[in-house]
Amino acid sequence: MGMAASQARYLGLQARKTNTEYEGQQVNQQRTALANQSADLFRRLLTLNVPTPPDQTNYKKDSYTYNDPTSVDGKAYIDSMTKNEGSDPPTYTVVVRKKINEPQYNGLSNQNVSVIKDADEKYSINLPNGTQYTLDGPISPLSETLCDEFNKLGASEYENQTTDTYYKFTNGATGATTYINTKSGFDPDNENLQNVDFFMTMTIEKEAYETIENAVLSQSEDGVYTSLYYSDNSGKHTFELSPSSDYDEAAYDAAMNQYNYDKALYEKEVADINAKTEELQEEDRTLELRLKQLDTEQEALQTELDSVKKVIDKNIENVFKTFQ
Repeated sequence: MGMAASQARYLGLQARKTNTEYEGQQVNQQRTALANQSADLFRRLLTLNVPTPPDQTNYKKDSYTYNDPTSVDGKAYIDSMTKNEGSDPPTYTVVVRKKINEPQYNGLSNQNVSVIKDADEKYSINLPNGTQYTLDGPISPLSETLCDEFNKLGASEYENQTTDTYYKFTNGATGATTYINTKSGFDPDNENLQNVDFFMTMTIEKEAYETIENAVLSQSEDGVYTSLYYSDNSGKHTFELSPSSDYDEAAYDAAMNQYNYDKALYEKEVADINAKTEELQEEDRTLELRLKQLDTEQEALQTELDSVKKVIDKNIENVFKTFQ
């Protein structure tokens, strides 16, 4: 290889080596940028608040009851107490819940009713479905409420509680009561099948709500309500309140729903960070592989440069020997 050719070759290799070194620097800068992004993601992960599930023992609410003879169990339960704006002294709107027996009425006509009279002169009736009622006796006058309800269900010729006579029967198994109007043709001494109108009454237990306006509540020094006072058309009423601390299921359920929502957001955030971190790591592995390729290329170029330099040095040596 001639001197000029060797020098041209040397310069070309040197340029390639310089470009390789520059590309390697660029790759290292990219890897540094990726490392910074990965560190930011890790710091972001550390700042996330890990949701904690609510503790049931922290969800209690104060509740109050007072004795109420109109309630089935003798108690009234205060559901809410809302302070009335602008009232001086303070008054409250109180919602009270209690259990009541609500009557249910039903009327059936033209039933094949059979009358049974036992040896003790006691009467009972049998319905076609086999249900048996025992006779309590004729009722007259009937209560106005029952009469009104029965007249809604019965024939138009029924009049009122003072002129209509009913026989009363009781179902011992269910407690349901049946009334038969004598105007329907009922005769307790007739043991043949009779087509009559009879009316069934029974009570169902249900919760009823009552709103007390402008109630006055007394409190103890520690903030516990001790008494309830209000007045209405029936007079003045004062009740001593019995406080208790009950599990607040609604508040706990709301807290649990919030926890599940926060947990879902947290898990999504963690999944997004992990996915982004994996993406950065994959990109870094690609750059690392490229850097190794550049290192290999650098070594090959350096080897070739060393070889060409030896040729150039040999050519220079031969030229100088010629002029000695």
